Amino acid sequence: MAKNKKRKNTKTNKAPMKFLVIVTALLVVVMAALLFVVNSDGGSNSSSTHEDRPPINDLATYGNDDPAVSIVEFGDYKCPACGTWDREVFDQLESDYLDHEDISFSFVNFIGFQNESLIASLASQKIYHEASEDQFWDFHHALMQAAGVQGSQVDIDFVVDIASEHAPDVDEDELRTSVAEQEYMDELYAEHELIEEFGVERTPTIFVNDVELSDPFDYNEMERIIEEQLEENS
Repeated sequence: MAKNKKRKNTKTNKAPMKFLVIVTALLVVVMAALLFVVNSDGGSNSSSTHEDRPPINDLATYGNDDPAVSIVEFGDYKCPACGTWDREVFDQLESDYLDHEDISFSFVNFIGFQNESLIASLASQKIYHEASEDQFWDFHHALMQAAGVQGSQVDIDFVVDIASEHAPDVDEDELRTSVAEQEYMDELYAEHELIEEFGVERTPTIFVNDVELSDPFDYNEMERIIEEQLEENS
């Protein structure tokens, strides 16, 4: 009787061990599947090619307005990531490429933070039309790097203060009136249609010709695509 009981206990003890082996095997399979998914996602997150490049005729553009390679940022002045991109990536891009006669940089206004984004974009359009090119881009970068800072409140006084320093040729009262009356709203509507046409859902989104970058902060990838596009289109 004691012997039979011992055998019964031994069989019972083996059951949890068998269960652990099965669970471990399943975990191995799951981990392998996860690794496959991660690797697959890495491939799907590569830069994607569209049927055409975003047109830049009516956009604020730095450089040649008929370039072999057009770099287009879909950005929001109030977006913190856009401010970071402007500080960390644009400076390098400008240094490396924007003196090249075959390359341009253009900006599309994305209104993602409601009224604050709208005020910033309306002010930017006024500066674009009334100031020199140098003053506009000085204003653009100053606003981009200030508006998205945590705690900042973008109102008319905020943009006028930046304009007075970086675009002094624009009359402050005219700027206030332009923003209040939404003078350039039609242009922002047109840019919104461009956003919808190219399926842009987040900022910053960067295009190099018809190629949409998967990671706007991956400068090596951007550089590779610029060089490819130069070779193909110059």
